[in-house]
Amino acid sequence: MSDERGVLLIGYGLAGRVFHAPLIRSTPGLSLCAVVTNDPERREQATADVPGIRLHLTIEEAWQDVDDIGLVVIASANRTHVPLAIEAARRGLHMVIDKPIAATAAQAELIVHAAASAGVQVHPFQNRRWDSDFLTLRSLSEQGVLGRVHRFESRIGRLRTLPKGNWRESSDPEDLGGVLLDFGAHLVDQALALMGPVTAVNAFARSVRDPHAANDDMQMMLTHADGALSILTASQAAAFGDPRFVLLGTTGGVRISESDSQESALKAGTLPTDPSWGVEPNHVIAHLRIGDTSGELVDSEITLAAGRWNTFYPAVLASIVSGAPAPVACSDVVADLRVLDAARRSADTGETVHLSPPATHG
Repeated sequence: MSDERGVLLIGYGLAGRVFHAPLIRSTPGLSLCAVVTNDPERREQATADVPGIRLHLTIEEAWQDVDDIGLVVIASANRTHVPLAIEAARRGLHMVIDKPIAATAAQAELIVHAAASAGVQVHPFQNRRWDSDFLTLRSLSEQGVLGRVHRFESRIGRLRTLPKGNWRESSDPEDLGGVLLDFGAHLVDQALALMGPVTAVNAFARSVRDPHAANDDMQMMLTHADGALSILTASQAAAFGDPRFVLLGTTGGVRISESDSQESALKAGTLPTDPSWGVEPNHVIAHLRIGDTSGELVDSEITLAAGRWNTFYPAVLASIVSGAPAPVACSDVVADLRVLDAARRSADTGETVHLSPPATHG
């Protein structure tokens, strides 16, 4: 009998094939046993990636074949996350859920309740907490070199001149498309992790490429409990996506222009077991500017911390096996979704939405 825990991966599109499968396969103690997808090309790709893997056309078929499964990874379309998570809990299976785990905070709490009642664990996949650029920001902030941090600017900007027409761009509310929820799930999670509790939200969201599609351009301004601001921008119609981050404090600031490269590495076929995993090229740096007591500005370049997406699944496994702390607390993601709920309301009405109690990570 193998000591490895079998993994059922639901979905083998971008999230399943590029993000989850390589990270699972690179984690000692986990074995990717089965995939659910009815797409012929994706089924062929899964077989090429993991020879001998069991393929299921439907989730109903997969549920009948979970005797050796100890972890379900839900990487399918957003609208499926809640029903699949509740069913996985009913069957007594621990789970990882790709972001966003649900459309609203209330729906996320349904998942948390179902899992708690069944005695199983839920692990939200907020992988960008371990981006090289974000880890660098957190380190500088914690060192106090920037003084009192008062503004965080974060953006994900891409230029997709033609909408792909998939569910992520669908205007059907049940599809949970649009950049506010998709990219916003990462942007908000990072803002709360770095800047602390959020007390108020202003937002706009619009579709600039196709008025009948989901929002493809948005901005949020979050007011934090200490008065600091986070300005979060996401767009599929942005020819310039830099700088990725700006963090400003009372004695200095840091700017990072280029984004973490772990996604690109996975797309290129690099596995997280590579010795150079997460290490950015030499030209990718953080630009640090500090004001000294004489009023002079001192510029320097900081090497980015190594990205650590490869620590997520080992932490999940340790939590399941030995009760170690979860890599991402479900309560954190419920807080994220409270902010996103407020952002949708603000975008719809134009009002500033106040959060009481503040949305905060544990």
